[in-house]
Amino acid sequence: MTIDTGTPCFRTEDRAAVPVAAFNRPEDVLEAMLQSVQGGEMHVRPLMDLKESGRFARFVEIGLALRRAFRDPARRDYFIARMRPHLRFVIGVLPASIQRHGMLPQETAGPAPDALRLEDVGDAELQQWLVDDGSLIYGEMKRYELENYFDAIAPFVQPGGKMIDLGSGLGKVVMSAALALPFAQCTGVELLGYRHAMAQERLARLLELGQRGMAALAAVQAAPVPLQGMAQGAAQGVAQLAPPAPDAPLALPTGGTATVRHVLELGTRIRFIEQDMFQADVSDASLVFIYSTCFAPLMDALAAKLAREVQQGCLVSCTTFPLSHPAFRLLRHFPAQTIAWTGVFLYERVGAPDGLPLPPPAYLYAPDPDEWEARARAECAAYDIS
Repeated sequence: MTIDTGTPCFRTEDRAAVPVAAFNRPEDVLEAMLQSVQGGEMHVRPLMDLKESGRFARFVEIGLALRRAFRDPARRDYFIARMRPHLRFVIGVLPASIQRHGMLPQETAGPAPDALRLEDVGDAELQQWLVDDGSLIYGEMKRYELENYFDAIAPFVQPGGKMIDLGSGLGKVVMSAALALPFAQCTGVELLGYRHAMAQERLARLLELGQRGMAALAAVQAAPVPLQGMAQGAAQGVAQLAPPAPDAPLALPTGGTATVRHVLELGTRIRFIEQDMFQADVSDASLVFIYSTCFAPLMDALAAKLAREVQQGCLVSCTTFPLSHPAFRLLRHFPAQTIAWTGVFLYERVGAPDGLPLPPPAYLYAPDPDEWEARARAECAAYDIS
């Protein structure tokens, strides 16, 4: 195992954002675009609609049944009993969706007469609901963490490769990677429709900013200036420089060099897909990125999917939880508080896994049941008096 313990060059906080005041170089346009895709983690999560939830209809029904049991003091013991066997699939103490900040719809008039009861939900279905609930939690890296991450992986990234972000949210990593690194294509795969739509909107604004920046840069560089050394009144306007040619060099934030096409053709290099990440085509990826901090119950299945489908030599990056599969060789492990608040792992797909024994399932989050129950009852009590 190769472990990086961090170096002084890694940033520990976002630097002060100084807005780009003028576009004098292509790098100014690139910096303005990078600044524009920051933030988003505090966005408003729209509530799901039971009648229009489509693929999430059953998720909403089970979630509401679980939330009713949680909120009813008379059914609290039953709620605790149903949860105890499945704690390894819960992120935190209580499922995110049943709490006040969750996206389940409100039942202001009470449940419908035919509403699903938790008693009618089997253990297998409840377990899958908890896995799905964790996968819907939103998280993203801050800018300085992304800058650290890009610096860390840049030596392993070959120009012209394809990057895929599984669970891409609002698209921050995808757009930042397309700007900062020499990928030919960056793809984001996101399950929730509202997040996919927001990523598309952010991409449209990013491309519009790039167009405006390049137009402003061309105007500045083509502006007439007085010819040096000519007499007053006889000076004639001459053009400074032609707008930057598509093949003109462009310095990337990670230290590499691209061309101005890197910005001009950005719209063809970024795409977002609304899809379950387990259905995503990763066969031609050179880097698969997974912000997996809330994916503990999914890591074994993700590792198996990637082992089957990615090409040899493909890089796989994940956070917080490692990949436990013989098809992946660990290249770097950056512990928490080095490049990001949580640990970051970088793997390479090696050799065919056929015939290799698979490790047992890795239940990466399994609290002591009695300790969990004490914390859960405390949170229930806090809810009752709030």
